Amino acid sequence: MLIAVFTILQWLTLAILGYTPYPDSNGYIALAEECIAENDWYPIATKINEYPFLWNIGAINAVVLALKWFHSVTPLLIVYALMKGITAALFYAVTRKINGPHVAIIALILYVIYPANYGEGTSVLSELPFTFFVMLGIYLSIARNCSITGGMMLAIANWFRPMGIVFLLAMTVFFLFRWRKSLKLLIGYTAMITIIGCATMHRTGLFLYQAKTGWMALMDYSSDHAPKSMKVRERTDWNVAQKDAVWQSLFTDWLKEHPKEYLAQMPSKLMNTYISDNVNLCTFIPDKAEKDYMYEEISLKTIIRQIPHWSAVQWLTILNLLFYYSLLLMAIASLFYFSRDTHSLPVSIILLGTILLLLVGHGEARFHIPFMPFFMMLAACFIERITWKG
Repeated sequence: MLIAVFTILQWLTLAILGYTPYPDSNGYIALAEECIAENDWYPIATKINEYPFLWNIGAINAVVLALKWFHSVTPLLIVYALMKGITAALFYAVTRKINGPHVAIIALILYVIYPANYGEGTSVLSELPFTFFVMLGIYLSIARNCSITGGMMLAIANWFRPMGIVFLLAMTVFFLFRWRKSLKLLIGYTAMITIIGCATMHRTGLFLYQAKTGWMALMDYSSDHAPKSMKVRERTDWNVAQKDAVWQSLFTDWLKEHPKEYLAQMPSKLMNTYISDNVNLCTFIPDKAEKDYMYEEISLKTIIRQIPHWSAVQWLTILNLLFYYSLLLMAIASLFYFSRDTHSLPVSIILLGTILLLLVGHGEARFHIPFMPFFMMLAACFIERITWKG
């Protein structure tokens, strides 16, 4: 019942508040419209040298499919809102399998009442489908003993957002003494990566199975050679794979000469990644389609500057921040009761994911969104431990 209400509220949020024009979401739609015009999928074979970098392939092709069939992204948003509801159900099932029914119901309640979990289905960003396929892969592997299929779902998640390897490694840690399950996961993951890569290779001549933005972002944000990096984008005699290789080479050369500077960036990256969880609240901003910079109203700097003259959406943002910080504190506190059986999966996901973001990311609050269910799982463990009387 709780999951059904949560799903209906996702649809109502979409119906009432409409599409949220995040810059990346608008970018996906623009690229998808190019694909429709060329009667091809992303990446378009004839434009493989024109792309400055390769964005999230699965997310953009989902938009292409919606535009091909319905000439609108609204049906895709309806499906994404449904995916959000199913993700809640999968999250409950996985938590119940690992931690038992008491922790599972607490975790589900936290998931359903968390303000930032509303409105994610109003854009075509990659985090929602990525999290759905990740949770489906974990559910199939843990609760249904279908590790090969589970591994394939993790690879599809990686197609939407290139972080599937984090969850694959975390599942391997969880199955540490069950090597057959780990092997099946790897087989499924590799098989789906091969299918996706070969299908793209058939069209474009390149084996592409995920976005290629990491080395470019490192050059632009971590090094002091952004102008040199920008010149790589302009080279039309290189395809996206070659440009990615050049960015990798440039960044590696910079890193050899500036290792201390690279390491010194880690604290600020960590802070920027986890400082807030406000991104999805852009959904509730009035006249969001007319704003030049949609994030400004709910940014921490704006909220601090406007104390105490806050708008309704800013009050919601503050409520969400208090909830978010409470979740983080409870998740950390739950480690006092650490058990390999109950904590190893969420802790591994959060640690491995954070390390990956520190090493190859540039520090952005949106990047931690797929980890939030696992913070809630840990927080639920803590709440159950200190309050449950059954």
